[in-house]
Amino acid sequence: MSAFDPALSPRIRTAAGLLVMAILVIACFLVLLVRGTVFIPLGEVIDVLAGGEGTRSIHRIIVMDARLPKAITAVLAGAALGVGGAMMQTLFRNPLADPYVLGVSSGAILGAAIVILGSSTTGWLSGLSVVRQLGITGAAVAGAAMVLILALAFARRLGNPAMVLIVGVMFGFLSGALVDVLVYYADPERLQGLATFTRGTVRDITWSDLQVLAPACLLTIVTAMLLAKPMNILLLGERYAATMGVSVRPVQFVALSIVALLAGVVTAYCGAIGFIGLAAPHLVRGMLGQSDHFVVLPGSALVGAILVLLAEYVAGGNGLTDVTLPLNSVTAFIGAPVVLWVLLRRRSEAGQVPL
Repeated sequence: MSAFDPALSPRIRTAAGLLVMAILVIACFLVLLVRGTVFIPLGEVIDVLAGGEGTRSIHRIIVMDARLPKAITAVLAGAALGVGGAMMQTLFRNPLADPYVLGVSSGAILGAAIVILGSSTTGWLSGLSVVRQLGITGAAVAGAAMVLILALAFARRLGNPAMVLIVGVMFGFLSGALVDVLVYYADPERLQGLATFTRGTVRDITWSDLQVLAPACLLTIVTAMLLAKPMNILLLGERYAATMGVSVRPVQFVALSIVALLAGVVTAYCGAIGFIGLAAPHLVRGMLGQSDHFVVLPGSALVGAILVLLAEYVAGGNGLTDVTLPLNSVTAFIGAPVVLWVLLRRRSEAGQVPL
C-alpha cells in the first residue's frame, strides 16, 4: 500500500508522507556528497562525516570543503524558498505566487549589485570590501524589503489584488534597469560576481558564508512555522480571521518580513533560484491532500530541499551533463510543468473543459 493511499487515515497519511520526504532529503543529500567528478563511496563519505579521516586524504578535503557546504546550502535554500512560497500563496490567495512575486528577487539583486560593483578598490563602497559577504547580504535583504514594501503599498492603493503581479513585474523592470546602469559603469572584473545572481548556484558557498546564511535561514524558517495557526485562519479570509481574534495586519507584516528576509538572504548567497517557491507548496498539497499550514509549511521546506538537491545533482556535471549548468536551467524544467498543472487544475475545478 502506498504511503499516499487515500484509504489511510489523514493523520497516518500525513505522517507517512512527511517521513518519506525527510528520508528523500537525507538520500539526496548523501547522493550529492557521493557523486561528482570524483566518485567517493558512501561508506567513506559517512566515515568522513562521522569525524574519520577516510582512506584517502583528498576524499576528506572534497567532502568537507567542497561538497558538504554545497549540500547544506541546497537544503537551506530549498527549504527557505519552499516555506516562503507557501506563505505568499496564502497571503495573496494566489496559487501562482512565490517569494519573488513582488519583484523581491530584483530588489535583492539590485542591493547586492550596489555592493559588488561598488566595492572594488576604486569603487564608491571600497570600504566594504573587508566585510564583503556580510555587506552583500545586508544590501540584498534591504533591497528585497524595499521593493516588497513599495509594491504592497502600490497594490493596496490600487485596491485590486489581481494587480499585485503587474506591480511586481514593474518593480522588477525598474530594479533591472538600475542594475543595467550600474553594470554599464562598473569595473569589468566585478561583473562575473554579479552574473551568479541571475543564474542561481549553491556551488560557491564556503563555511564562512554558512555562518551567516544558516542562522538567518533557520531562524526565519522556525519563525514562519510559528505562524501556522494564524495562516490557517487567513485561508478563510481577512474578515473571518479578524472575528477569530487574529491581528491580521501584524501577522501579514511579520509574514511578509519573513519572506523578504528569506528571499533576500538566499538571493544574496545563491542568486535568484527560480520556481522552487512556486512548485514546492503545490507538490505538498497534491501529495498529502492538505492545506493545513502545520503540514504545508514543513512539507514545503522538505520538498523545496529535495528539489534543489536534485537540481544541483543534475546541473553539477555528475555524468548526466557534460558541463555544469546554471541551477535555474534545471529548476525551470521542474517548475514550468507545475505551473501548467496548477492552471489546468484550477480550470477543471471551475467546471470548465480544458481546450
